[in-house]
Amino acid sequence: MKSESQKPKSPFYLNLKEKVDENILLIQDARGDFLLDKLHEQSIKYFLNYCLNKPWTNHLFLGILAETEKNLDVQTTYQSIKNINRRLIDIFNNYRLEDMLDFDVNIHLYNYLKASIFPEHSSNMRSIFFSHYKRVSYESSKWIKLKCNQEQQGYFEKFLIPLPYFTSRDFSFSKDATEQAHKTRKSETDAVVPLLPQIRAEAHFRWNQIKRIREAFLKAFEQVKHGKAELPLEIQYNEPARIGERFTFRLWDKPSFVIYHKDKFSDSIVKAAINHTGTYSDDNNHYFLEFLGAERVEDDDIGEGLWFREIIQKNLIGLWYRNISSEELEQKRQLLLSWGYGEKGSTSLPYPFHSQHKAILFQSTTVSNFKNKSGRVLFDIEPLYVATTFGLLALDVFTTTGARLNELLQISNTKECIRAIKVNKQTKFSFYVIPKGRDKVEPYYISDQTMKLIQSVAKMLREHYSSNKIPSVQYRDVRSHLFPEPKPYFFQYNYKALKRYTIDSCLHFLLHGLILETQEGIPVIIKSHLLRHAFATEAAQRQKIPIEIVAKMLHQRDVDVTGYYSEPTSSQVVQTVSDLHDVISDYVDLDEAILRSPKELQDQWVEYQEKVGIFNNVLGGICVEDAVCPIKMQCLGCRAKIPQPEKKHQLYEVIELSKDMEKRYSLMGLDVEVKKAKAMRKHARNELKEIELIEKYREEQNYEPHIRFQK
Repeated sequence: MKSESQKPKSPFYLNLKEKVDENILLIQDARGDFLLDKLHEQSIKYFLNYCLNKPWTNHLFLGILAETEKNLDVQTTYQSIKNINRRLIDIFNNYRLEDMLDFDVNIHLYNYLKASIFPEHSSNMRSIFFSHYKRVSYESSKWIKLKCNQEQQGYFEKFLIPLPYFTSRDFSFSKDATEQAHKTRKSETDAVVPLLPQIRAEAHFRWNQIKRIREAFLKAFEQVKHGKAELPLEIQYNEPARIGERFTFRLWDKPSFVIYHKDKFSDSIVKAAINHTGTYSDDNNHYFLEFLGAERVEDDDIGEGLWFREIIQKNLIGLWYRNISSEELEQKRQLLLSWGYGEKGSTSLPYPFHSQHKAILFQSTTVSNFKNKSGRVLFDIEPLYVATTFGLLALDVFTTTGARLNELLQISNTKECIRAIKVNKQTKFSFYVIPKGRDKVEPYYISDQTMKLIQSVAKMLREHYSSNKIPSVQYRDVRSHLFPEPKPYFFQYNYKALKRYTIDSCLHFLLHGLILETQEGIPVIIKSHLLRHAFATEAAQRQKIPIEIVAKMLHQRDVDVTGYYSEPTSSQVVQTVSDLHDVISDYVDLDEAILRSPKELQDQWVEYQEKVGIFNNVLGGICVEDAVCPIKMQCLGCRAKIPQPEKKHQLYEVIELSKDMEKRYSLMGLDVEVKKAKAMRKHARNELKEIELIEKYREEQNYEPHIRFQK
């Protein structure tokens, strides 16, 4: 330990001083650096907010400092603090324990893990908690033995989290949790895979809608700014025919809202608003929208309005559970649970719309306060536009490349990352990033649509920074040691690179309310890793791409892991069995038909070695596969093909051709070929449906509603 004159440089040192044992705060590594200075701000902030004045405050902080010296992933340490703190609160409250000396792991911890208490907690919750608890307990004990002299060991031993003698093998929850997680993942994948085109299209539709609202807001703001209109200003326009609704908003600023609702505010605030002084001065002014409602244009049905209206009404953006009554808190928690956010039996509070990044999916204090006072649907549009723009690009990349979240966050506006090549006099694009488990960049081939979305993000960032140049920022997610130099990352805002939970919150918001359920009726929430599983399952099971090639598409070394990702879902098994029943009579010997010899496998591999080629034109779209052709050039329905609306005439021709083939093969008695012709027609029609969705959201991108203003 250093002398008293030397203190940690961490800005949180003074906040922790006198709340955490001083000798723990002054712990240093072998080079003499304070471990506190290495601890990530995310972990410290959580600790300050939730872990002080607990019987285990010192024990837990010692444990996470020991983890910090091992340079564990930031999220691992953060999750350790959260899980250990929450479960110890449960256990201590249940047994009315007041001190760590009262905590007997062989009784209290054992009973929790055996589900003798809190039986409503899932096996997964117990498994995750015990995993974090054991690791932190072990690391802090090991640190004391290896890093401290005898005197220091005697001092720090009283702060050790008690290490249990039992292991996870003594309980059933570990196996149960693994099996349940696997089952849940496949059930969720089963719900998502068939709807991927619709999910992508709906995301585009919603981004278009947010963009229209933002443009209406900006036009109204210009009217007021140039003295052509006064506040409050009513804004009205018709949504596209697909929606068939007329939206009405009202533009406010701080003074106009207070003056209009003066009965809700004190005399001093009303006076400041009238005189434009203090927080109501022109320098401190703020403009925002009120949603007045939606009405049908062609009929008398009730308009659906904004998909995010209830999120706004219920104040669920950000850390929604602060400063509310326990009754209101439970009501909101149950609402989120009904939407699929959170885990049944858990007492934790989910915050799916909290980006943890300034000005992304955020509502100003002014708007929140005014909304609470008036009960009106008020919101800031810019943070919602930013969130949906990032969310749309992320969704597109996940569902067309199968990339991981960490790989997404690496995409930067550099010539080393975004690369273009000329193919048949057309420019095609790819991005190069470092996949998990590698140390060199690898290519991810993208469509023109993805590149347009990247350009949309770039445009948004240039407007945000009022510059033609996207600034270089420090990478802040996992494996940051691989990216020490700042870069102009596309996923950044307010001069900070985004983190994974920001992307997840953007996806939650963009796709909120989509009806996605497992076969058991459980709501499914779109997450980045779920989309990766869906991509793999689609490729392996529906498109019959060999698992080795799927592994290459996913940039995955372990084919066994790819196999887990791409296991068939229950619906696919049912469909396959049905298809097998249809064709079983066509084979004299079923075993002979489905069991292939090593030579036959080798012959098939040789067939696969015929490449289509990256970005080559194929039936109904363009190929972005750089491996051997995954489905022997049967391009209809292939996961490696991006459908293109301008080629839909080719698919219509395929449908007509398949009808002719079906008739001819029927006359020849070739039943299997008849089924192939039907399958060809089915794939072509499915692609036409996806193209129809693409055409609709492209059309809405260019839709410019006539905006009417009225005071």
